[in-house]
Amino acid sequence: MSKPLELDGAKVLVFTKNDTTKLLMVFEEEEGSPREVPITALAIAEYDNDDRFYLFLCDKDWEVQADYLFDSVEESMHFAAKEFGIFEKEWSV
Repeated sequence: MSKPLELDGAKVLVFTKNDTTKLLMVFEEEEGSPREVPITALAIAEYDNDDRFYLFLCDKDWEVQADYLFDSVEESMHFAAKEFGIFEKEWSV
């Protein structure tokens, strides 16, 4: 999938390139034995009837591995810049 339209039932507003050569972070699963999952893309999405925004951390197949909840797209982007080094020019619509 080159351009995700929906993730976990939420409409994708903006997303980064899914670049398997640039790992944004590694998420360790909390349940059972730990496993490392390369996070290769981010997406900001919103669910119908919800005025908040989700920053999704995705793997190479656009499967959501973790998320953060924010009050605005701008707040989501600021967090992505601070925590993952993803800046405004790297987001696509």
